[in-house]
Formats: sequence, C-alpha cells, structure tokens
Amino acid sequence: MSKTRYLLAFFVIILAGCASSGYEQFYHPFVDAQTLPDIRLLGQNEEPKVLVSDKLDRDIYILRSKGYFAIGESSFNGGYESIDNAAEQAKKIGATVVLINSKYTNTASTTSTLLVPNSQTTYHSGNIYGSGGYGSYSGTSTTYGTTTVPMTTYQRRYDQVAVYFVQSTKKPRFGVHLSDLSPDARVELGRNTGALIDVVIEDTPAFYSNVMPGDVLVSLDGEQIKNAKHAIELLGHVPESQVSSEFVVVRKGNEKRINVVLRK
Repeated sequence: MSKTRYLLAFFVIILAGCASSGYEQFYHPFVDAQTLPDIRLLGQNEEPKVLVSDKLDRDIYILRSKGYFAIGESSFNGGYESIDNAAEQAKKIGATVVLINSKYTNTASTTSTLLVPNSQTTYHSGNIYGSGGYGSYSGTSTTYGTTTVPMTTYQRRYDQVAVYFVQSTKKPRFGVHLSDLSPDARVELGRNTGALIDVVIEDTPAFYSNVMPGDVLVSLDGEQIKNAKHAIELLGHVPESQVSSEFVVVRKGNEKRINVVLRK
C-alpha cells in the first residue's frame, strides 16, 4: 500500500472511532415521558415520524395545536448528521414525532499531526581481503522510526435542532395553552393582569368557540385573571356539570366575550 493510501485509510479509521451522535450527546429532556399520564409513547416495533422543518417555531405551534407536546430537545453545532440519528434518539426516549431543523453556519478547518510508521533499508556490499584470500560480501540493514505528516481537514458546520414530541390520549376539556404576559405585551395592552392564549388545540371547545391564539384571557366566568397559573387553576376548578364558561379576552385591543360550550 502506498504512503498516501495508507494515510487516507488511517485517517478514516480515526474519524470512525471518534464518531458519535450529536442528537444523543446534546439531548436535554424537558420532562421524563415515562412518568406522564395519558400519553402514547412509541411502540416497541414502531418507527417515529421524522419531520424536517424550515420554520421551527411555526411547525412547533402546529404540532402543539394538534395535541402534541415536547418532551425534550437536541441542539448542537457540527458537521451535518443524518436524520436517522435523530430518529434513533426518538426511539430511546419514546417520542412518536421528531421535528428537525438545520442551518449552515460556516466551514471550519482543522490541522492535526499524524505520526506515520516509517522504515529505511540500506544495502551493503564490498570486498574482503584476508589471509585466506580474496572475497566479497553483500547484505541489508533496516532502521525503523516515524514520519510527522500534517493533515488538514475541512468541515461544513450546521446549527442542528431536533424537538421530540408525544401526543396526549386525553381530550382537553377547554383546549388552550396559556403563558404569562411578557413585559412588552403588558405595555402594549396597558395592563399587568391576564394570561396569553398562545395555543388553541384543534377539535376542542375553545377551538369550536373561535378562541384564537394571541387572545389575552382577562376574565373567566366573571373572575379576573391574575396570570397564567391563576387561569389554569380556575379552568381546573370549573365543575364537570357546567355546560359552558364565559371567556373575556382582549383581541387587537378590544374586549370580546366568548361563550365556550363545554358539552352539549
């Protein structure tokens, strides 16, 4: 094998030995899915659905609006990895859907030094004169050492994100996800109280009552909303026997009353 071919083979072995999945190494759980009630985890012989996104925030919202919620995320910068690695990580944690986004950032160069085994053979020959007469000899000697060879590699690098989801098996009673108002939203609304409805889940009472994402819930059945935590508590205390609830929301600066029908 020539020296060039030897170097290439040696370098490939080094790379293969160092290879690992960024989707596994940089995984950060939001919650332990195994402890959650009323969800469907990936079956033993089931393959996760892998979705490639060009607008991550938009597609996260779409999945949340269909009753999915995120259980963890992988985020890293490095050489482009196969989406199969993200699917393998989804299998390990039981996620039924993984949403992937990648963006090129830069090309990085790395120079390293390889010590390559080297040998040199010397041939000897000559004449011998002695008491016994005239003669000749020939032979070889070999010395062993190493040669230092610089090796520069180039790698296209990407910001890579994977968000892992499971789906709830329990139909929400209202169908809204709530969050606290941001400081900017408080200034824009001219109020400190209320809770932002950031997701409306499809096929739920809130959805069919035309509650919209972006609405700010300020009152529920006549009680003023302090923040998201307070709103969630009030929603949870609505009696099962109650057939509807009145939402008062602020939409585009105007208050709007919405009768959310819970059951018919």
